[in-house]
Amino acid sequence: MEERELIYRCQQNDIEAFETLILSYEKKIYNLCYYMLKNMEDAKDASQEVSLKIYRSIQKFKGESKFSTWVYRITYNTCMDYIKRRKEELSFEDILNSEGHIESKVENVIENRELQHDIKNCILRLSNDFRTIIILRDISGLSYQEIADVLGIEVGTVKSRLNRARESLRNELIKCGIVRGC
Repeated sequence: MEERELIYRCQQNDIEAFETLILSYEKKIYNLCYYMLKNMEDAKDASQEVSLKIYRSIQKFKGESKFSTWVYRITYNTCMDYIKRRKEELSFEDILNSEGHIESKVENVIENRELQHDIKNCILRLSNDFRTIIILRDISGLSYQEIADVLGIEVGTVKSRLNRARESLRNELIKCGIVRGC
């Protein structure tokens, strides 16, 4: 079934349609929450809150933007609320200590998996603004305009922030020895 049809059915209070629709966004919502909140438990809680907000407000979705942009905007705002409630960002060491570890390390882990883990850690070290824009563009694949809509900023700001975010990520990757500096 097409997304438009699912949205229409959701607006008619069809619970099965909502479950189908939200399942198609579940992983994207969680990933954005995780990268913004830097904590698996908070990401799970925020993801559930996002799903509930979508359910409660889907009647208000008018189709003036892509549904995915609307979902990302709700997700972003929910995460920002979480961050404001915390009033302080945790350090990377605090995250590791509170979770024990980000990804379990197995003795015979494949090199590619280790590299993904190291890159994820470097992304987590970025500022919230930089981390968010990297996730929206490079991981989620949103267009500049979609990112501008989600973040409520101009397209030019998206481009310059993304450039600075990528440079910051590059510096983190160099510090971790993942890439060589020039």
